[in-house]
Parts: sequence; structure tokens; C-alpha cells
Amino acid sequence: MSFNYRILPVTGLSLLAAACSQTSSTPGAATSALNIQCQTPQVAEQGESSISGLTLVGRSIADAEFGTSAAEIVSFDSCTDKLYVVNAQAKQVDIHSMNSDSLPTRIANIDLQSAAVASGVEIGAANSVSTHNGLVAVAIENKDKQQNGIIALYRSDSLALITTFPTGALPDMVSFSKDGRYIATANEGEPSGDYSVDPEGSITLVDLAEGIENANITQIRFTEFNQGEKRHSELGQQVRISAPNATVAQDLEPEYLTFDDKGKLFVALQENNAMAKIDIETAQIDAIYGFGGKSWQSHQLDASNKDKVTGNLVSYPMLEGLYMPDSIANYEVDGVSYIVTANEGDGREYGLKTTQKQCVEMGYDWDGDDYKESEQYDSEVDFCITYTDEVRGKKLNVAQDHPLAAALKDKKQLGRLKVIASETPIAADKPVQAFGTRSFSIWREDGELMFDSGDQFAHIALLSEKENFNSTNDNNISGDDRSDDKGVEPEAIEVAHINGRHYAFIGLERQGGIMIYDVTNPVDAMFIRYVNNRDYSQPVCTKVDDGDCDNGQYNPKAGDLGPESIKYFQRNGQHLLAVGNEVSGTTSVYRIDL
Repeated sequence: MSFNYRILPVTGLSLLAAACSQTSSTPGAATSALNIQCQTPQVAEQGESSISGLTLVGRSIADAEFGTSAAEIVSFDSCTDKLYVVNAQAKQVDIHSMNSDSLPTRIANIDLQSAAVASGVEIGAANSVSTHNGLVAVAIENKDKQQNGIIALYRSDSLALITTFPTGALPDMVSFSKDGRYIATANEGEPSGDYSVDPEGSITLVDLAEGIENANITQIRFTEFNQGEKRHSELGQQVRISAPNATVAQDLEPEYLTFDDKGKLFVALQENNAMAKIDIETAQIDAIYGFGGKSWQSHQLDASNKDKVTGNLVSYPMLEGLYMPDSIANYEVDGVSYIVTANEGDGREYGLKTTQKQCVEMGYDWDGDDYKESEQYDSEVDFCITYTDEVRGKKLNVAQDHPLAAALKDKKQLGRLKVIASETPIAADKPVQAFGTRSFSIWREDGELMFDSGDQFAHIALLSEKENFNSTNDNNISGDDRSDDKGVEPEAIEVAHINGRHYAFIGLERQGGIMIYDVTNPVDAMFIRYVNNRDYSQPVCTKVDDGDCDNGQYNPKAGDLGPESIKYFQRNGQHLLAVGNEVSGTTSVYRIDL
């Protein structure tokens, strides 16, 4: 479905509206028509040096409560020479200027209520921000997450709202194409807590070729892949369709997307362990590729937080991880696009807040303390799980003769590992599946796996962090705590082309830090360096209880916690990285050392 969406009037911007009436099909016309005055970017010169590491330039700390996603997604606008950071806690986008050394300082924010008023949508959280040549696009979910959200488009010079565009339900990520002609959002379409409402996942594609006021908006849907529809047979078995009583279009949940240079848009379908390839010109889905699983027979993982051994790396035949990437990016070699993925893994768990008694009476699983028969526990409200596809290994339904049957009953082996639940016994010749692969991968544009980092992240982090290996991101005395979940948990990923070579930067959400790889040869990526600006000797907050934050006040000495996004950019002749750390609420800038 396509339609034209007219620009919304914004009080006091008559000059802006007049400028917008000048339309052109050339890339960048949207910015020039708005008369946004851009600085001349001071890009870095190309040479022959390769990357040796990262040096922290500095960071900015959000004025927010600890662990409230106050610095989540970051983007750099060369037009205004500033960083734009999603502050989900405050429902705003924070703006950071940088001095000559690129030290970030928060100077202003975009109050997103202007977009709510202009669009007539009661907004919820901002989920993503992307900038291009003076334009700032923000993906904002509806207050009712199952209803359609919006893209809010702002000027970067005055921070004035230009217009809003409608999206599907829960726009989770927004991005400009590299020439600025297109804006796209990945609309996750998550169901409601009681699973009574399950919107379809979708992609919103906004074409600015004829100017912002004549933007052409296409909502790309997956209904052709539903049971009984003409493209259903194209779905391979590796595309995971698992939600109860859902169509394929409802089950598919777009998480992240990336534009290549050849007119294609690649979309991560995280919970579905798949990737969609979309032709931008026709706004049609070319294909959906299932990723399949990675065997842990030839790789090692620490799968238990109860074995009293930090870094107990073991191989398990008949255990596999599903890639289920979160962030993705792309680069090109010899005319072929390659997609890099941070293979976080993610299960489905939904629920609602109610009392223990009501939860049990409805037949759901209580997620709080053990149920007790008393008036107190009939009245206290906590989380009640209405649906989950996760289960501990010890509770997994497997055949008695399965090779992992004994290990799954042992909490020191696989008994604690979170795996994909099964209603019927898993046969002896079928693998047990876990969430994520604790790695990053490189895929060819046709979905073919070129490279996977295997268990390198675990060995590198263990060597560096020792007793703090597999820590969680909100407690600095939590070594081994995440072993039974997804380990170091690769979350963020970015690719940079520097001095004729391609580099991938992968942020580890739980462990913290950034892995650097040379990915110039897509089939033989090389590890370069691991950098982690986290001090485990410091408490995460100014007051803690058993390591957990006890007063909501972040301790800056603890360093950066929970890298959620990474953005490569150039300024003042240097190659730089900006990192949004959602738990510590810090925005960090690194210089890339050559």
C-alpha cells in the first residue's frame, strides 16, 4: 500500500514551509529545500595504516536514574557536527556537542511531544534515531504499543519539527539510506502482554525523492507469506515461526535494518532467526533467509552459573545456538554486499501485572516469589507470565535416550541453560536449541554464511576479564551470572571502511566493551583488539546492596555499562566511534587508533 503524506503545519515555520515547496528528485534535495546550512565535514585522510585499537576520548553522563535507558541509540550529524542520542527514560533525544578533541557534552534535547501534537498520536518511548545531512529522524512507538507509531522528522539546526510519517506497530529502529533519499523503520509488532492483540510486523519505507511534502510512504507487509498465500512455500524450515495462534505476518518481528549501496534493504527478524531482503525501488520483499543453527560440538561455551567455575568452557554435541541477531550492518566487496550480525538471541516472553492468586487462577506462570496462601500474596502485584518459549534445560522435554539427557538434568552442565521449549519430546537425533550464538557472523547478500567468530568472544573476554567473565551489566560483582543465559551477549555492531580495509566493531551488552575485527576478507575475518571501559573494582551505584544498585544513582567510576549502539563517524580529521550505553546512561566517544 502506497500513499502520499502531506507535511503537517508547524506554527512559526512559514519560511520552512515555503522552502519545502521546492521539490527535486536528486539525493539531498530534502535538506537543500529546507535551507539547512551545513558545516563542511572535516573528514580523515586515507592512508595505508591499519587499526591498532581504540582510545577513549571522553563521555557524557545523562541526568537520569541508573539503568533507565537514558543513552540508547546514537547517531552523528555532520551537518551540525553533533551527536543525537535516544533518551528513552525521558522520552526525548539528547544532543551533544563536541570540542576540538571530540569530548561530548550534552547541550540540548528534542522534546518529542511536538511530534505527538502534530501527528495526533499519543506517543510512548522513542526507540531509535538516525541523522542525515541536517535531518533527524526519530522512531517513536504509540503509547499503546500494539497501535501504529510514527517517524518524527526534525531539523538539526533549529530542532524544529518538520513533519511526521505513520509507521506500523512498534517502530524499533529507523535509518536513512546512504544517499538520504529513503527513511525506513523496522516495525516489530510485538503482541500485548496477555497475547490478546498481536499486530503484524512490517517495514515502513519513506521516499523523499520528490521532497518532504510529497513523500511517498509504503508499508511493506509480510501477508503474502501467510499460510495459504502464494509465497508461503518460500519459507524454509530454518525460518522460525512459533508464536501461538499467529499468522506468519504476525509472527515475523523486524528488529533492525541496513541499506546497502545497490538498492537493497536487509532486515533482521530476530525472534524468527531470519533476515528479509527487500528491493527498495519496487518496495517488494525479494526473499526471507533462515539462518539455522550453530553447533556447539566444535566450539565451547560456559552454560552454567551454578558450577562454581567461572569460564568453564565445554563443548556439547547435539546442542546448537540459533543466531537470532539484533543489530546488523553491511559492507561491499567486489560488488557483493555482506551483512554482519551481532548474534544476541532473543526469546519470547509476555505477561501482565496482577496478583499471584489471579495469575494462578488464570492458569499462567507466576514470575515473582513462590506463591503463598495468605491475604498479603492475594493482594500484592507482580509479573505474571502469559506466554514464553524459554525453559531451563532441566525442564526441557527430551527423549530419555537423547545424548544430552543427563547433562540437561545437571545444573553444573546444561540444567540452568535457557533453551527453546518443546511441547513434544525432542528426539535423540534432534539438537537442543539455545538462544543466540555468543558470536558475530558475516553473511553474503543471498543468505549464505561466510564467517562466524565461533567461541572467540568467550576466550578473549575470559582472558581479559578473568573472574568477571560473563558478568551482567548492572552489577560489578556478578562474574558467571550470565553463563546460563547468552554469555557476553553481542548486541551492537557497526562497520567502517578505513584506509582501504573494512572493520567491524561489536558491542557486548552484558560483558561490556567492544570487539574489533578486520572483515576485509569476508570468509576470514581477523580479530584485532578488545576494549572495555568498565571498572569492576567499582560499585555500579553510589550505594549498592550485594552489588545491585540500591539508590538509582550511577557511580561514574564504574565505567560504561550495557553498550546498545555504535556509530562510526569522522570529524577533525580523525576516525571516531560513538557508543550509547543504556545501563550507565553514558555516551562515549573513542578515537580509532591507526
